[in-house]
Order: sequence, then structure tokens, then C-alpha cells
Amino acid sequence: MDENNPVQKKGLFQRNKKKSFPEPAPEKMSVSVKDLAGRIRVYEGRYSELRKNLVVIEQNMLSHYKKTNREIKDIYSELSELRRQITEIQDNITKIIKELKLLATKSEVKVLARVIDYLDPVKFVRIDQIESIINDVIDERENKNSNEEDKEESIPK
Repeated sequence: MDENNPVQKKGLFQRNKKKSFPEPAPEKMSVSVKDLAGRIRVYEGRYSELRKNLVVIEQNMLSHYKKTNREIKDIYSELSELRRQITEIQDNITKIIKELKLLATKSEVKVLARVIDYLDPVKFVRIDQIESIINDVIDERENKNSNEEDKEESIPK
């Protein structure tokens, strides 16, 4: 590579010292400035649209975040309610098991059945039945006595 060669390629950002840019004419400059101003307006418009889009996206993300947080809180409250119900069910099952332990076993029921068969409670008499039987017997005796007296009076002497 020769340093005197003006066509020599340098890096992208390195200036070629040998090459000089011609000074633009004032007419060309105003056209370039207008062109650049138009481009800047287009980029500013795009930038403004991007900023609006970014604001909308941020609002959507914020509302989605709030909605998700609400749903998570609802899930946690349902979960705690389910845990409470499970604990309550476990307590009830424990109570039922304790009550079942107090019930008679099969062998105890068999013994009780034998005792009941031996005593035969069907043949037992209630107090009111005894009283009515006694009253009936007393009434029968009184009736016999009164009938005998009537017979004695009706027989001539």
C-alpha cells in the first residue's frame, strides 16, 4: 500500500487526508437542509408514534400486572379456605374415629344378644298392665261376691 496513492482505501471512520470535500454551494446547501429537515420531521413522527406505542404497551402491562396480582390474591385466598376446610374435615374424621372406638364390638353385641334371648323381655309385663290385671281380678271377686249374696237372698229359707 502506497501512501501517495489517493485511491488507497482506509477504514470506515478514518478520513482520507488527501481527499478534500468540495464546499457545497448555498443553493445546494438549502436543498440539503430542507431534505434533512424533512427527514428529521419524519423521524420525529416515527419517534412520537413509537413513544405513544410504548405508553400503550406500558399501560397494558400495568393493567395485566394488576389483574395477575388480583388473580394470585384470589388463588391464595381460595387456597387458604381449602386448607381450612381440609383441617376441619380432618378434625371431623378424628372425632368420628373416636366415636367409632366407643361403639360395641361384634363380640360384645353377640353377648348382649345372648343375654336378651335369655331374659326374653317380650314376656315382661309393664306396671300399667299389672295394675289393670289386679283391678280386673278385684272386680271379678267383687262381682262373684255380689252374685253369691244375690243368690243367697234369692234362695228361700
